Amino acid sequence: MEKAASGIGLLTFIWATVVLLGGFASTLKMIDFVFITIIIFMVGTGIFNRNHKLDSRFFFQATKAISSTIGKNLTILQFSFAIICITFSVMRLVEHIYGEDLYTTNMKVALYIFYVMALVHAALFLLKKAYWFWRVYYHKIIQNVSGEFGFGVSGVLLVQRFFYETYWQFSKGSVFSALDLDIITFAQGLLASNSRKDQLIAVRILNGTISQAKYSEETRRRLETSTETIGRLFNMLTWKYQEDSTIRIIAAKIVERLASDLLVEHIPGGMDCIHSLLSVKPEDFNTETVNLYLIGLNILKSLAGNPKNCWMIKETRGLLSTIIEFPKYKNDHIRSPYNLKIVKRSLILLTKITSTKGKTGKILRRNVSEIASTVSNLRDILINEGINQKLFLLVVETLTALSLDTNGRKKIGSTSGVIKVLLSIFLQISRRNYKCKLKVRAGGLLAILVLQNKRICSKLFDLEGVVEKLIKILHVEYVNSDVGVPNWEIIENELMYKIMAMRILRNLCAYAGRKWHDKLKEVVDALPWVLGAIMSTENDNKLLEASTELYVQICKFTSIKEYDEALRNAGYSMIDVAKMLLNILKENKAPNNLFPRLRRSAIEIAIWMMESYDPFISYFKAGELGDVLTQVAETTSDFENFQLFSGDIGLAKHPKTISSLLLKAKQLLA
Repeated sequence: MEKAASGIGLLTFIWATVVLLGGFASTLKMIDFVFITIIIFMVGTGIFNRNHKLDSRFFFQATKAISSTIGKNLTILQFSFAIICITFSVMRLVEHIYGEDLYTTNMKVALYIFYVMALVHAALFLLKKAYWFWRVYYHKIIQNVSGEFGFGVSGVLLVQRFFYETYWQFSKGSVFSALDLDIITFAQGLLASNSRKDQLIAVRILNGTISQAKYSEETRRRLETSTETIGRLFNMLTWKYQEDSTIRIIAAKIVERLASDLLVEHIPGGMDCIHSLLSVKPEDFNTETVNLYLIGLNILKSLAGNPKNCWMIKETRGLLSTIIEFPKYKNDHIRSPYNLKIVKRSLILLTKITSTKGKTGKILRRNVSEIASTVSNLRDILINEGINQKLFLLVVETLTALSLDTNGRKKIGSTSGVIKVLLSIFLQISRRNYKCKLKVRAGGLLAILVLQNKRICSKLFDLEGVVEKLIKILHVEYVNSDVGVPNWEIIENELMYKIMAMRILRNLCAYAGRKWHDKLKEVVDALPWVLGAIMSTENDNKLLEASTELYVQICKFTSIKEYDEALRNAGYSMIDVAKMLLNILKENKAPNNLFPRLRRSAIEIAIWMMESYDPFISYFKAGELGDVLTQVAETTSDFENFQLFSGDIGLAKHPKTISSLLLKAKQLLA
């Protein structure tokens, strides 16, 4: 309709100027001359022709009051001129058809054609306006589109701007060029503008489309494949002028949505742009700066899912220190909603970074632990764990990740208060499920900290009767449920609680040293329970692995006579133990990466029994232990030589390889 009106308008103008005024000007009646002049003036100035209409972008650059006034006046003028054009055309057509006509045939035909074209041109304009009114005001197309994209009430202006731009492209170009302009392309174009108002419209549109499930995937795909758009969005994160604050925070929200799929190494200065969101002092906190800070932490958390991005975090000067700086736990301001949110989000990010797998994770953990304030900041939260249980769990998880590194364990162990608070939490007897979770996490961290570290082992012995208390945990029986219905989550947590106690005891026995030999002899009291756990374990390799590992250490603190007596008191014999070992090795002929220490523990127990009591050599021979060991030797894995793992990377290697243990066992059988 627009193209037809424009074409007819142009043809009307040419017809009037070339044919009528050019060929018949001297013979035209005064009234026709005046009407033709007025009509071609209206057509020529394009007062109701969109091709020459004031660019709608002017209205978005003017103030709201001015643009509204101009728009209303222009609309009134358009309708007035269209009605005048129709009135003049109809009047002259009626006059020429029914009145006295003094014109020649050629002139008469020329006038008919002109007035008909002018009439059609004006009628098409009114029809177009009526259709637009029907669509916009009756069907509320702009409001519907705004709602569809989640722009809200204020989004009507965004949609209007998009429609005007599409209309403009359609009017000045081809239909196909206008069809190629969708709302995402439109926003990307505005983003490249130097106008802050255009850029604000752009980020609002992109934030709306990427937030809607229906359009999110397409928006993400389009943005991620546009290096220029991504670069501009990241650059907006660095804008710190007050007038740019709205654009900055919306751009940050868009980047937050994109972050999980981005590789920052492909964005020049990208990590520095994100770092700028965190460059705010606590005393400058307000709603806006806190939101930016939280979004910045969320962006980093999403990016940290990729080891390459984690490496970029490490390489960005001062970024790790900034992240670590905010888990400060000062009672004077930690309770404020602002600081509490930031501390929690910082801990989540720190946990994710330190839990990175592979070589990148190993380097990151070392870098984090080498920052002087890391462990002390985390320690402060542990000391005040009663304030927020979730923060406590996050801190323990972060410290657990850091403890995978030898230097990290040393730093944690040398920071006063950490071991004490972990041990006090672990040794609490509580029936509450969330408390049990805390104890399991604390116990897991303690078990790692005492691994291959005499100094930290000694700190545990500062607590009087620590071995006795750890053994007591093994004997505690909990009521499963108040109503007789099993709560499997509680059962699992209680099982893990006992497993952690066994691991701590095992590592204390293995690495505390001769200085604490007398205190560790108490571990023999746990032999009946541990043996019972091994004998009664059905398809629970987690408990079986922890029990056999502790069993190996218990054997080192007892003689064969004491050992036999303890077995008899527990209702077992040494033959029962030998059968159990054979069964473990026969059922685990292939290594299990989930329980890599199970087979080596069984072999170590068998070696101790054969070295301590010769008749067991004959018994194991009769039980074909040699053949079983041969099968085990054919399937050994390097996984079985490590005590800790970070992904596929083995940590804390055993002093003896499983191959050397197999060789020794075979030599004893020979």
